[in-house]
Amino acid sequence: MSTLDEHAFWQFACTVYQQGSAQHTLLSLQDKHQKNINLCLLLLYLETLNLQLTEQLVTQLESICKNLDTQLLGPHRTIRQTLKQQFIDHQSYSKIRQQLLNSELQLERLQQSALISSLNQSHLTSATPSNNLALYLNENQLKRLKMSLIADKS
Repeated sequence: MSTLDEHAFWQFACTVYQQGSAQHTLLSLQDKHQKNINLCLLLLYLETLNLQLTEQLVTQLESICKNLDTQLLGPHRTIRQTLKQQFIDHQSYSKIRQQLLNSELQLERLQQSALISSLNQSHLTSATPSNNLALYLNENQLKRLKMSLIADKS
């Protein structure tokens, strides 16, 4: 098996995130069900490559996400939300918000890098079709995400 490419995954993730109503559904999965967007996108990406993960490997990836969410992304999002709640009328709000969004995007990319790095040290199995998302999302969540990829943005 060849090495997974971080840049290719990043491009895939950016494309899928903008597809249909995926952004709305992924944010809902994150906010209401504590699902990690990067992990959802990675599992979907691996499905397009016909690579099947084990439950153990998905659990390992979920742990990586939780650690980075707790240490970096969560606190960063809290700062951005606090800024919005308390300083939305400040003259520098828009500029500061954009800077925070840009740095959050870089933290998301760091998380993706950590996931790919972990997978590149693991044995991945080819499978057609592969169904990695079913190891992470329940049936209803999986159906909503798949439908959102083809739905119009709303």
